[in-house]
Formats: sequence, C-alpha cells, structure tokens
Amino acid sequence: MQDRSFGSRCGRGGCMNLREHNGRVPLRTNNPDSPIRLVDFPSKEVFNEVCGNRVTAAHLERAYLLMQGRLGGSTLRQLASTTGISVERIRQIEAKFLRALAKYYARTEQP
Repeated sequence: MQDRSFGSRCGRGGCMNLREHNGRVPLRTNNPDSPIRLVDFPSKEVFNEVCGNRVTAAHLERAYLLMQGRLGGSTLRQLASTTGISVERIRQIEAKFLRALAKYYARTEQP
C-alpha cells in the first residue's frame, strides 16, 4: 500500500504531505510559477489557533502529535500502528491540518 496524504494523488500540484518536504510544511498557492510554498511547522499556540475550532483539547493534542510524527518522517502506517488510529483517519487529519494552515497563512498575510 502506498503512503497517501493530502493531494498525494501526485497530480498537477505534486504531492502534498508533511513527510516529503524535509521538515517544512507544504502549502498550495495560487501562483502557477510556484504552486507550493514551504513554511515552518507552527508553534503549538499557532497550531491550536489554526486547528482548535470546535475540537476538544484531547483531539487537538492528538492531532499535534500526529503532525509532528509525520513531520519527523513517520509513515501513515507507522503512526497507525503506534496510535491505534486508522491510516485513513490520520491522512484525513493531515489533510485538514494542511488546508487549515493554508487558510491561516492566506488570512494573516492579507494587507
């Protein structure tokens, strides 16, 4: 089974997951010359702001640890076996995090 993540159907925008970009978080942009922008993994405070809407503290902590694991190079399967969460659910959490982070950067960089 292939390690799949946000946009990892590897189409026009390329693969989008935390494991493939050397410790940086890939975000899609609207710029055709540079469709991906790499940013640093957010601090826990920014992570909570980005992902914390309508999520319990326990789920927020779990998501933070999962994303740190992905950033550290763990595969979806490795995280699933250590946490008891399905591979698909971890992929969904990662995709949601990447979408939320892209919206956060788009909102904070507006003049």
